[in-house]
Amino acid sequence: MKRIGNSIGTFVGLDRKRALPVAIALALLPVVAVPVCAQTCTTQAALQPSLRDTLAGAAQTLGSAVKAGDTASLKAATIAEVANNFAPTEYLVRTTSAKLIGDTLSVTQIYALDATARKSGDTSDADFSCPLKGTTSETDFSIAALPPGRYAFAMVEAAGGERPWLLSFLLQDAGGWKMAGFYPHPRSAAGHDGLWYWAAARDHVKAKQPWLAWLYFSQADELLRPASFVTSTQLDRLRSEQRTAAPSEFAEFADGPSSRTPLVVKTADGAELRFTSIGSESATDDKSLHLVLHYAADTSANGEVLRVRSESAVKSLIDAHPELRQGYSAVLVFGDIPQQNPSILSLDMDKIP
Repeated sequence: MKRIGNSIGTFVGLDRKRALPVAIALALLPVVAVPVCAQTCTTQAALQPSLRDTLAGAAQTLGSAVKAGDTASLKAATIAEVANNFAPTEYLVRTTSAKLIGDTLSVTQIYALDATARKSGDTSDADFSCPLKGTTSETDFSIAALPPGRYAFAMVEAAGGERPWLLSFLLQDAGGWKMAGFYPHPRSAAGHDGLWYWAAARDHVKAKQPWLAWLYFSQADELLRPASFVTSTQLDRLRSEQRTAAPSEFAEFADGPSSRTPLVVKTADGAELRFTSIGSESATDDKSLHLVLHYAADTSANGEVLRVRSESAVKSLIDAHPELRQGYSAVLVFGDIPQQNPSILSLDMDKIP
């Protein structure tokens, strides 16, 4: 099982971590509850109708409150551990609500997660395996330091507006089913869904364009994964394909650059920029993709020096991998400085010489 930890009450950012179509990993097929380290998972089709209806009703109510921007009702329906520090959730709800105008909400998937056998104070991951009956496919949850209790994971589709969204909720039975985590994200980028990016990534592998392939695999994963602590047989297969097709520069870190394993790019003046993240995000109008780069900025450099170095590094990267020009309309470069706001540079791709 792929282990991707995330603690209860942690909230996923809007520009990341996207939706998972029912057709690929979460089909409504009957399963049996299988114990994994004293935790059990039951999928929607195997739930008792009364519990299924109760959970669906709770998820629909929460989704409707998010759409309406009704933070007061949401806070009242949230477990104490999250409600006591509700400001991050409130911000997330308000920014998400603005994206759901014209959308119709529908509950598409529910998982019941029984962690009552866990011990208080257990900081290990709570792993839940949800195999599809009669197949070798499954959906898995791995939630760090989950307290004992009864939980559920519900997915609410928001469709019909300008851009489809997925609102995922972690629920806890705490005197009624209450919100223990909220994980919203769009289901499309530049007008395409995750399956499109997966297919496009494979095409770029065949065309021997490893950088575009790797980035499109990443975009597919973000759109298809409902929350960072959820995976599936299909998503594991996607990540395996991505690692196999990773650019040669990523030989030692096939999951991509990070603060511990940066990608070093030299600028025209001989400086080295250490890129800690390379990814994609949709433009505001959802009609094109932006290449998003993060690097560890030199705290002693002034704004003009950072700008020049950023431009030089981007040009070096694009010159070395011209395939990136066809995949992106612009480049966003973030110079990350500890305890400070990052320096930000936006470059139109067609204006990079």
